[in-house]
Amino acid sequence: MSLFLMRLFGIITVRIDGFDIGVIINRLRKECKVLSLNTKGDTVYATLPFYCEKKIEEISSENNYVLEITSRKGIYFHLRKYRRRYGLFFGVLTSLILSFYLSNIVFSIRIVGTDDEGVIYEVREILEEEGLKAGAFIPNLNFLKLQARLFAIDDDISWVSIGNSGSVVTVNLRLVTEKAETDEGRIPCNIIATEDAQIIDINVLAGHLEVLIGDAVAKGDLLVSGYVERGNGRVYYYHSIANITAVFERTVTFEQSIYERLVTDGDTYYSESLSIFDIDIPFPDLTVLSGSYITDTYRTNFSLFGIELPVGITTTEYTEQIYKLNIYSLDEAEEIVYEKLENYEENLLGDYDVVDKDVTVEKTENSVVLTCTYTLQGDIGIESPIFAK
Repeated sequence: MSLFLMRLFGIITVRIDGFDIGVIINRLRKECKVLSLNTKGDTVYATLPFYCEKKIEEISSENNYVLEITSRKGIYFHLRKYRRRYGLFFGVLTSLILSFYLSNIVFSIRIVGTDDEGVIYEVREILEEEGLKAGAFIPNLNFLKLQARLFAIDDDISWVSIGNSGSVVTVNLRLVTEKAETDEGRIPCNIIATEDAQIIDINVLAGHLEVLIGDAVAKGDLLVSGYVERGNGRVYYYHSIANITAVFERTVTFEQSIYERLVTDGDTYYSESLSIFDIDIPFPDLTVLSGSYITDTYRTNFSLFGIELPVGITTTEYTEQIYKLNIYSLDEAEEIVYEKLENYEENLLGDYDVVDKDVTVEKTENSVVLTCTYTLQGDIGIESPIFAK
């Protein structure tokens, strides 16, 4: 501790009279932190920290020296005057505890980014279900998890962030907006093939057609060019617009083993510790975990009067992983691959018409393999930007 701080907290100035002052000087240097020391005849004058007062009294008494404390200065001696005023200390302690507690309680939740009362009401309901409401203890809240939960539940939200400043929690939202169709800002582009196919119909609104009906094209071939040279020799760049209908084949394969290992989430347990800077002091926990778990750890620091302290609560979340082995018969496995085929047709073939399909099923001792070859018809063109110099 520096001399300045020592004087600030408290020092004493002493005068010691006696014979053989060398003994007292040696003991002072060995047993006390001496801030200053000088002698005059058989008298020693010294300045010591406040906590050495009892020690210097013991040394003087043991050696029959005459001790006189000439001054006491510093915060310690000012506070010592009030050591028997228990009500004062109780009031100060109560104020500190209340200030600390209230600095970590949610008083207000601000929703920023929308004026829609319906959306604000819905967001507040979701947050309250997840534990974020007025009176909630901020160190117990996981803002990242709340953000993910809010984003997953509400389809109207395209982006969200949650944070706090003191006792005020702010929820920043960005809502999904419908994209207005516009021709402004269209960049020049070609149209290329997305499949190996045979063209059966063409409808070009903008751009230069590079293929004819009946042509066979490969994936990536140029169908409509946005680079057009006119008779005057000038070159124009267009945002190509066309519908190129073609027939093509696509083969998909689905496999289902009769042995399937599934992993599901089980119970969730929480372990907390008091974190002081980088030191974690675990709270007593009688829960004994066994098995397999995935963990997620987050820390929330306490704050006092809006100032974040280097002290907080670290929470570790343990989510149990339950492993289950499903055993299917070959008939059950066949039903599952057909369900996979139906899902594929519903979700990924919506843009095309199915002209024909050929399904084959192969069964082995351990699995069922379904192979389906489709003959599809639809638009195979996709925009490819032109980066003109």
